[in-house]
Amino acid sequence: MATFFERAIDWMEDRKTGSVTDKKYGPDPVYPDAATPDQILLDIKASLDSAGETVNRATALQVSAVAACARVISQGMAQVSCRVMREDGKGSLVEAKDHALYMLLNRKPNDWQTSFEFREQIGLHLALNSNAYVFKNTVRSKVVELYAFPPENVAVKQNDDMSLSYQVTTNGRIMNVPAAEMWHIRGPSLNGICGDPTIERARRTVGLALATEKYGAKLFENGARPGGIITSKSDATPLTTEQRIQLKNMWAEQHQGTANAHKTLMLPYNLEFTEVSSTANDAQWIESRRFLIEEVCRFFGVQPIMVMQTGATSYASVEQMFLSHLVHTLMPWYERFEQSADANLLTEREIKDGYCVKLNGNALLRGSTAERTAYYTQMVTLGVMTVNEVRVREDMTMSDDPEANKLRAAANLFGYEPTTTPEPTPNQNEVSK
Repeated sequence: MATFFERAIDWMEDRKTGSVTDKKYGPDPVYPDAATPDQILLDIKASLDSAGETVNRATALQVSAVAACARVISQGMAQVSCRVMREDGKGSLVEAKDHALYMLLNRKPNDWQTSFEFREQIGLHLALNSNAYVFKNTVRSKVVELYAFPPENVAVKQNDDMSLSYQVTTNGRIMNVPAAEMWHIRGPSLNGICGDPTIERARRTVGLALATEKYGAKLFENGARPGGIITSKSDATPLTTEQRIQLKNMWAEQHQGTANAHKTLMLPYNLEFTEVSSTANDAQWIESRRFLIEEVCRFFGVQPIMVMQTGATSYASVEQMFLSHLVHTLMPWYERFEQSADANLLTEREIKDGYCVKLNGNALLRGSTAERTAYYTQMVTLGVMTVNEVRVREDMTMSDDPEANKLRAAANLFGYEPTTTPEPTPNQNEVSK
């Protein structure tokens, strides 16, 4: 299947020959200027930071804590349902299945992605880069497809009139995309134009984590043993160059690597070994790794327990743990997604008519069967929910019983009296007769 940009080129060729179809694929590309030496040096300098490690999206994802935080956020955005809703005149929100965006957001945004895959991709872009760029393929003022661009391929420009425009780079070309055709979701931002990339803010922490991982890899690669100095005894003859090379090769063959760890040390040529370096425990390598996981989680706003890092934090129930995760981690991203979708995908007329985009996080709050039963019982008893509303939340078919759609007033709280007159109870005399 042709890519979006290949189809965009085909569309431009068709336009030249006068055979353009109704389906629009993209704007005209222009060729960028070559990068200057100063720009190249700045890029190189920006890619190198603390601990001497190169920190970018690819290397950052090699840190397990970064990958886990990105996964928690992206899958949290993808696993809940995304629907277009509208007010029904009574103040309640109902699904707007007849709206053109409903299928795009809930099932199939383009030719090759599902809604889950599309929102997971957006979630990864937001978690790591704090920016998600989605091209709106619009035909006759109707959005027919949604494409997510890699954030590193998009540059945002603010024009003199304060409007924004976007430049998408691909295959050595730049495609100018107007703001009206780009759905830009921003994370936390200082300038209000672009989100501040999380990887950039966490560069030193991620670099230190990479260095710590490399230290551990080298430690075990060299036999998980401390370094040291091999010296000749005072009465020994100095080694020749050939003997030095032979000794080095013999040491690497017999003692380097975890497979050779803890073997007996045999030194020829009247040599002796003196340990000089500290052990991993002395360097507190394990403690450093644990602390760096918590540092990474602070930048991403994810609780360590959600990335399999156990600690002193405890919760009364699984429901409370997920409630804390939903409120403090996912809900800010949900709100950003929903408000950005409303502002960029819906028209002003549709917003005034009560249309909106919603991510339903209720499924994440499902506790144990006992907890849900107690909650639903209380809601029905208080007259807050109907039986059918409970069944819908539990993914069950609605009951045909008319009473299942009625709220049950709480007699002990509101002095409810039944509308039907109960059958009279026979008195003692009538019973005796």
